[in-house]
Amino acid sequence: MTTDQYYAELESQYMNGEIDWSQAGEPQHGEQARREAQALMMQVTGTSTIQEAMTVALGRPRLSAEPNETIRTRVPKPLLTQVKTLAKKRQTTVSQIVREAMTEYVGKMAA
Repeated sequence: MTTDQYYAELESQYMNGEIDWSQAGEPQHGEQARREAQALMMQVTGTSTIQEAMTVALGRPRLSAEPNETIRTRVPKPLLTQVKTLAKKRQTTVSQIVREAMTEYVGKMAA
């Protein structure tokens, strides 16, 4: 699921009244407030632990200390299918596979 699809789904849930906002506006304090805030955060992020919810809410970590650039390219569909299959098999992302392939290629060509 892409980020855009994820947020579209959250919007749909909100618009359809599927997210429970019954406690909204009522003052909460102390441990009760913490528990309810964590439960709501897990609900809206679709996670089962507060650690996972924080990861989703705060975004993914940086790949490196250097700024990263985004590139777009067209690839033949069969190649993309192979890359997606490899990523799934290795339990990683398509982006990670592409980064590794580019690093290896540039290293070989520079030698």
